Amino acid sequence: MSRFSSRFLFFILMVVGPRESIASSQIGPDFSTLVEQVLPSTVHLRVERGPFIAAGIQQMTRDYALPSRGHGQQGVRQSTGSGVIFHEKGFILTNHHVINGAQRIQVTLHDERSYEARVVGSDPRTDVAILKINANDQFAAATLGESSAMKIGQWVVAVGHPFDFPFTVTAGIISALGRRDLGQNEIQYYIQTDVAVNPGSSGGPLFNTAGEVIGINTAIYTPDKENSGSAGISFAIPSEMAAQIATQLLETGHVSYAGIGARTQDAPATLHDPRPGARVVQVRAGSPAEQAGLRRGDIVIAIDTEPIRDSASFRSLILAKAVGEDIRITIERGKRTVQLSATTVDEATLGSKGIQEGSDGREWAGAALVEATSSRLTARGIALPTELGPGALITIVQPESPAALAGLLPGDVLLQAQDVPTHTVSEFMGVVRDKSVVIVHFWRGENRYLAAVANTDK
Repeated sequence: MSRFSSRFLFFILMVVGPRESIASSQIGPDFSTLVEQVLPSTVHLRVERGPFIAAGIQQMTRDYALPSRGHGQQGVRQSTGSGVIFHEKGFILTNHHVINGAQRIQVTLHDERSYEARVVGSDPRTDVAILKINANDQFAAATLGESSAMKIGQWVVAVGHPFDFPFTVTAGIISALGRRDLGQNEIQYYIQTDVAVNPGSSGGPLFNTAGEVIGINTAIYTPDKENSGSAGISFAIPSEMAAQIATQLLETGHVSYAGIGARTQDAPATLHDPRPGARVVQVRAGSPAEQAGLRRGDIVIAIDTEPIRDSASFRSLILAKAVGEDIRITIERGKRTVQLSATTVDEATLGSKGIQEGSDGREWAGAALVEATSSRLTARGIALPTELGPGALITIVQPESPAALAGLLPGDVLLQAQDVPTHTVSEFMGVVRDKSVVIVHFWRGENRYLAAVANTDK
């Protein structure tokens, strides 16, 4: 072989390289091993709801243009969702909205075994629910990871059942952390990803590359309200929040929420102070806020390391904390920036302490209602937009009552029942009469919310 031919052959080998290197090269990460590891812990949920709850679901569908499924035999409505087994005894994490009003829940595992399941506990304020498979078998369980350790840009993998295509795996990266203001649930601190998540994937797990659950997929954003599909923006409840809620549901059957006894209103950025925050308008006597030295007029700009943009983010972040947790509050007081320390307490202990309501109260579904007068709203630091009010103010909610199970709290202002605006307690009571399930619209903090309440007083 000539010297030229030898050099040419050498050049070809250098460019092409060994066959093994070509075969082993790949574009992007390979999640196949991870998926094999986690799939056995994921589940497909089929939920049946009877005609009792259907009226409320139908009303929500009309009000919010939600996609709906047709009726089955005898008025049974079916929907699907996702979940993940987090304990070998068959305990499952999913969303409250996936199983709310369920009469029957069927769980199918990746190996096609099917079981019935029951609801152990559910929390509408965070959209977390716990199920238990009705069997004494041992099940493959996923590990709950540290969601607080995740960083923007890290890879994540979701498993769900979009549009009822079972056990679909999608991947992407974390796009943002600590997302709020989605109008989805009251307590928000979401992980945002670009993972493809669609209807049917709600309640499914979001895994890190170590195969640990770091989130529970709960919501998507889509500009097309008529056809809810992935637009590359999805949101997950952090695993540490879900674990905190699950622990309380398993141990006590209900959830305690953190509070410090301070109410705020928005403090937008100005030319003189470009940092937005939450202005304190009320500090309850004897509360952690008072003990920490928080005063009326202070502007809260951060809780721990999280910036506070407005009153809603202040309330949401406090509620996301554990009861008994030490927090650092950064405030602006005049021209000074001050750091205070407080320990959260059970919000329920701060609800109606020392408040005289008068004689115009009524009770409904375990909640005490009074007229939402300006003096009562001001005393609680409630900034209700004038175009919405007045309404019916909730002052007390009995534990385990229909109102409590629906997520209503003292301080909520009821604005509408079904599709009828109500401006007084009497108007509200007149609309809900003879209704089995009542869809109520209410004001809390800085937003309007929705709840379906079983009417036991009809």
